[in-house]
Amino acid sequence: MKQIFHIEVPVETAFDFFFDSFKDPAKLTHLTPFYARYDDVKATKDGVGTYMSWHAKLGGLPVMQGFDVVTDVVPNKHITERSSNAIVGTWDYDFEPEGSGTKVTMEHRAESFWRIPPLRNLVDMATERLNASFMARVKDTIETQAT
Repeated sequence: MKQIFHIEVPVETAFDFFFDSFKDPAKLTHLTPFYARYDDVKATKDGVGTYMSWHAKLGGLPVMQGFDVVTDVVPNKHITERSSNAIVGTWDYDFEPEGSGTKVTMEHRAESFWRIPPLRNLVDMATERLNASFMARVKDTIETQAT
């Protein structure tokens, strides 16, 4: 699943927002479509190796948990995050200039048997919907903070 969003801020501003959210994921809790609690977060200076353990609830019921780690960072260009949770899988975030703002490309790859069609199709459909809602709130937050 790949989604592309335009955020009307410079690349550095968009990248820094995402990069900082890996170091302090609680900053995004109010923007996510479900309640996530971060149990343990360890940030590294350059980002690679930054990790967090988490659990999520939907409607007050526990639905997921995982351990995520940032495996690749290219400042102002790219971030890769991998999760122990097979549905969450791997996320790649790419940032590039687009007009007066930034094009953010987010690509999600589920792991394990969740990669097998039709399960992958279901995961992609759910992820696209949740991510579109989440990114609308992220876009609004970043653009509001920049003004």
